[in-house]
Amino acid sequence: METKTIGELKILIPDLDPRDLDPVAEEPDEDVHEALVDGASWTGNRLGAARISQSHLIGVDLSDAVWRNVTVYGCRFERVDLSSARLTGTTIERCEFVGCRMTGLNLADATLKNVVFDDCRLDYGTLTKVRTSGPVGLTNCNLTNVILSNCDLTKAAFNACRFTEVELAGCDLRGADLRGNELTAVIGLSSLRGAILAEEQLAALANIAARELEIDVRA
Repeated sequence: METKTIGELKILIPDLDPRDLDPVAEEPDEDVHEALVDGASWTGNRLGAARISQSHLIGVDLSDAVWRNVTVYGCRFERVDLSSARLTGTTIERCEFVGCRMTGLNLADATLKNVVFDDCRLDYGTLTKVRTSGPVGLTNCNLTNVILSNCDLTKAAFNACRFTEVELAGCDLRGADLRGNELTAVIGLSSLRGAILAEEQLAALANIAARELEIDVRA
């Protein structure tokens, strides 16, 4: 059983045998199972109520894709372009995203469990009502200008991520591990209630509070 540890979370990741995968290039309009997709251009792909399982996608262009109620299970996405994609009602379980570009991603009403994002760009994305029903880890990810609205991230761990101008609105981060990240420019103090921080991050927390409470700090 393949696992990856981020913070204190042990996360199941896909265990794929290349011998079980069939090369696929044709753009899907239904379920995808045990596929090896290398370098395909699926820009603007549209899927509804489909299942993508136990597949390895490498360098695939899925920018501007529109997926509704799609289930993704046991997959590895490597250097996949999901920029400006719109994923609604998506369930993602036991998946790994490595070196993926997700700039401007719109992810809504999604459920994540045993998911790893490693060295991914999620900048300028919008995540709405995203729920972590199991462990989810992000490491070395760019979250600049991401908007997180009404998300449940209680089972998430972040490590060495860029949080510049991240906006949190009505989120639940109780128990989320934010150690090892620079938080000074985060917006949304109330959403940080109950999060796990390191002692050296308390100064950043004070800066956020002073800014959002419009505290007049004088010599």
